[in-house]
Amino acid sequence: MKNYLFVLFFLPATFSGARAQQAVTGTVQKGDPCGSKAELAIAPGKAFTASEYPWPAVRAEYFKNMATAADKTTARQILEQIEKLEQQSRAGFTLTGGTWEAYYSSEGYTYAGSRKLADYRFQAAFHEYLCINQKVGRNSEYSTVLRAYVNTLPNTLNSFMRGISKTGEDRYLHQDWQGYKPGVLSAEISLFTYMTCSKPELVAAINSGKGYWQDVPENEVRKNSYDHIYRYWFVKREGAPLLLPVSRKEYLESLLEFYDRELLYLSKSSNYQSASETAKRERFGDIPAVIANKKAIVNRVLKENAAEWLSAQAVINETEENYLTQKQKLPEYTSSLTFHKFYDNEKGGTPLYKYNPAYFPAGRSAASPEFIVLVFRYVSMPLHLRLIQNFTENFDKEAWRKLITK
Repeated sequence: MKNYLFVLFFLPATFSGARAQQAVTGTVQKGDPCGSKAELAIAPGKAFTASEYPWPAVRAEYFKNMATAADKTTARQILEQIEKLEQQSRAGFTLTGGTWEAYYSSEGYTYAGSRKLADYRFQAAFHEYLCINQKVGRNSEYSTVLRAYVNTLPNTLNSFMRGISKTGEDRYLHQDWQGYKPGVLSAEISLFTYMTCSKPELVAAINSGKGYWQDVPENEVRKNSYDHIYRYWFVKREGAPLLLPVSRKEYLESLLEFYDRELLYLSKSSNYQSASETAKRERFGDIPAVIANKKAIVNRVLKENAAEWLSAQAVINETEENYLTQKQKLPEYTSSLTFHKFYDNEKGGTPLYKYNPAYFPAGRSAASPEFIVLVFRYVSMPLHLRLIQNFTENFDKEAWRKLITK
């Protein structure tokens, strides 16, 4: 999300002199005298709501990327309720040492498998007071921030969970390739809706919606440092899991679908059209023959293995597959995603998952909240630890869940 910098507003002084103001109102102003950052750490803080964001132009674009008035209304209502829940978590909590500044954003639309969903977000960031040349300032950057992602898994999970790398011409990777329009969101073929995950406990946390998952175990957190730590809460409806394993059969059949698309575009690609005849032979080979061979490998695996074996979860290793491609000196442009084997119990092997179609109720609008991911990025410093500890202790799972069950 974008980090917008802005001037901090405080209550006007009631007496001449900043020290007199602090004594009476308990507030500090930019430019007030200060002795040290440690002194400011105990100074009363201030929380700003998204409606108080000081740039009207930014507030006006909170819902810019929602396509319809109805979607804008839904997104606004949900984000306002998210903001209230965050505020309730601070009931009785005394903010010190800085400001807690909120705003909304909309990122457009995304797909969870074949389900189109609106992507909109809430953020509240902690900006510390600074003592610069013995005057109070505000740190324009933030280390600790709470973000709520509606209907999307955050990109901060990419180190552990990510989609299969796309290869080929984008148009042909979409289900309706003939109706595809550049820049217009549309559903992709099955292969590119799958995601790998290297942390089984992360998938368990997503599917259960219980507790939280943290990317750095507590015993590995460096104390009194500004290293970023991410703590996640996954808010979902009870019953069906959000993610399901992708079976070997599903993965293999999705490769066949991809190979069919390759036949449609490889000979028409600019790389092929602009290549010399020698380069075409070396980099593409006989395109129909190369793809036919890839399909034959997959069809043989599907035919020669029992249903039970094919129903097991697919475990792949994209890196090793790429190395194999180079080692075997296969044609560069036609050998993408050539199947070699599954990587069960091997180093670097990662299981495949997909969104569960049965999780998403029928008849709901794209902007309806289907799941929410709360991400609290924090650092192991006293002021910041107070914020994450307070939120964790006061996290009301049922109140959050009500947002997606209405």
